[in-house]
Amino acid sequence: KIKNKKGDLLPSETLKIVIAVICIIFLVYLLVSLYYSLTDEQKRRQAEESMKSEHGLAREIERINMGGTSPEQGKLIPNPSGWYVLSFTEDKKPNSCLGKSCVCICENVVLNVFNWQERQINRCDNKGSCAIVQNLMKFEKIKIGNKGVHLSIRKINDWVEITKK
Repeated sequence: KIKNKKGDLLPSETLKIVIAVICIIFLVYLLVSLYYSLTDEQKRRQAEESMKSEHGLAREIERINMGGTSPEQGKLIPNPSGWYVLSFTEDKKPNSCLGKSCVCICENVVLNVFNWQERQINRCDNKGSCAIVQNLMKFEKIKIGNKGVHLSIRKINDWVEITKK
């Protein structure tokens, strides 16, 4: 006699399929986590370079604070695209600012709801780059686009003003 086995799955075969699906999901999760970890580290290095290199934002602010003038086209911050230039002038600041006013390049916190300022400070502390700026005027966050962003940096009555050009 020939048995018709269509649609007849044994419990051991079902278990193998479930285990295979779980393994595939785990591998996809592992690959996605690894990808985001590498890109986050790359963007953090880009932020550090844009902030603290010889021609970075911190040096440009320091130069203007000492009496220099801002280039007419503004200071180009080329990357990391999608991140922001933020000011911290009030009570709560990243630890890297040592309690003083500072400017940071870091990723923006997505939801500006419950405790978002604290989360933004932690994000800048852990995954961004900050520089202390004496007499920094508070400014709205400035997004770094795909082609970067040009910033105007001026000294006005002993205060440093940073705006998008």
